Amino acid sequence: MKKSVLALSVSAAIGGMGFAGGALAMTDALTAGVQTATGQSLGLTATELAYNADGIGHQLVFPYFTTQGDNATLISLVNTDTTNGKLVKVRFRGAGNSDDLYDFQIALSPGDVWTAAVSQDATTGASKLTTSDVSCTLPASVNSTFGTGRVDPSKDAANETREGYVEVLNMADIPPTTGTTTGVDSLYEAIKHVSGVAPCTASILEAKLGVDHSYGSAVAAGLASPTTGLVGDWIILNQANTAAWSGSATALQADGAGALVFWPQKFGDPVQDGTAAARIAATADPLFLSGAEDLQFYDLPDLSTPYTTADTSAALRANATTASLAVNSVKNQFVTSDSIAAVTDWLFSQPTRRYHMAVNYRGIPEDNATVTTELNPFATTGSTAFALVRATATEVVTAVTNSDTTAINAYYDGRNTRLADRQVCLDTLSVPARNSLFDREETTPGTSQSPFVISPNVPGTPTTLLLCGEANVISVNAGDAADSALGASVAARDITFDAAYTDGWASWATAGNGAGLPILGAAFIRAANGAVNYGFAYQHKVTRPVAP
Repeated sequence: MKKSVLALSVSAAIGGMGFAGGALAMTDALTAGVQTATGQSLGLTATELAYNADGIGHQLVFPYFTTQGDNATLISLVNTDTTNGKLVKVRFRGAGNSDDLYDFQIALSPGDVWTAAVSQDATTGASKLTTSDVSCTLPASVNSTFGTGRVDPSKDAANETREGYVEVLNMADIPPTTGTTTGVDSLYEAIKHVSGVAPCTASILEAKLGVDHSYGSAVAAGLASPTTGLVGDWIILNQANTAAWSGSATALQADGAGALVFWPQKFGDPVQDGTAAARIAATADPLFLSGAEDLQFYDLPDLSTPYTTADTSAALRANATTASLAVNSVKNQFVTSDSIAAVTDWLFSQPTRRYHMAVNYRGIPEDNATVTTELNPFATTGSTAFALVRATATEVVTAVTNSDTTAINAYYDGRNTRLADRQVCLDTLSVPARNSLFDREETTPGTSQSPFVISPNVPGTPTTLLLCGEANVISVNAGDAADSALGASVAARDITFDAAYTDGWASWATAGNGAGLPILGAAFIRAANGAVNYGFAYQHKVTRPVAP
């Protein structure tokens, strides 16, 4: 029985940390059937994976894409490593509950650039990806519409695919080949551009990347532990309003070579022994841990997959990435003056919340008693038609080390969330307080008793902000759909300030349960000069929790 490369990387990390008890049992389970780790690093040298403000990293998050209305999203991915190729996982997730919409792999040459456009398919109404790039992909063509098999079946499935965010992860480097491995059987030669075109030899890609490797066989196939060098940029283009917004992907960079986390882009069970320990080692996604969704090869890696020597479980990796992105406050401008037909949308994207809380659309499975005992419990908060699934600190820690007291689920739990319209909603996000909302002349609402109204919302609580969905868009002073820059639909809210506050800035408190929340985004503003529209995006300015 083979195990994917993660198994040995995690085993080496756990062994190197000197854990005993539960960790030993976990190591035994993961290394069954493959070469024994015996303490070697297996190429893994990274001890930390964290937010890199310089924009270069091992992993990237594009905070938002949209194909609503006349919007299209253009994506550019660059391998700035001019020595090594990169085997990259790309995953589009929905704005509602981070559902997997579309994922594939790209083999980037050294110095390569991959570009694509995401637009709305005229026939189905779903998002579709289009690219003419000649870099190698798995499958060979990724020009297709997004899938709806995992979106909320009670909603407009096509609409659920039209907004979300994107994860990009370097699974492995593809280093230059030397000696006897060069030539027609070399993975590097198969993906390296020749006269501007990558050969993408199908037989080699299948032989090298179409199987579930152990670490040794992965290295023999031409893979190596991933290093940094990925850069990403995006443009949202609205053809009807001739406006465009652009920005750069958020980067997560390790301080060395990360774990080699490759799985084939195929159907298949990546955890053949089916143990809770093995699943906890691979992902912190509550739907996979609970068995509510069937874990497949193509579901891995994700942003919770262990990547450094400190990652003794996927839950710990998810917690560390969330901590790296967490902010205590978000500050930005808004412009809504009628004189220039200005509209403003604020994006609040939370790309790691899926690994703390998720929504099960299929209700409690028949084997719920087993699931509750061996994995993670279900909480039936909000509706009996489906369940909110949570990964709890106690269960994960017990399964992994029997000694680690790290709070796995410190960021999202019953203290700051609720279910509304079948989405996880933050219900403790502070709307701009009277001393946190300003016009352009320093004026605040002062003693005003109702400086804002939020809609749609819970009756009787007009000033309680429910920030629902994974990638939520808040339109400022929006009287109707025309007053929205992005035309968001999947996870959208309106906020209306006093009439005097058409232009200015505001600060949002995002402390969550006290540790901050992983929020990315920008203010998307559209304004007109006569018949010409302009679009510009102001990146959020944030404060971060003080490191202990």
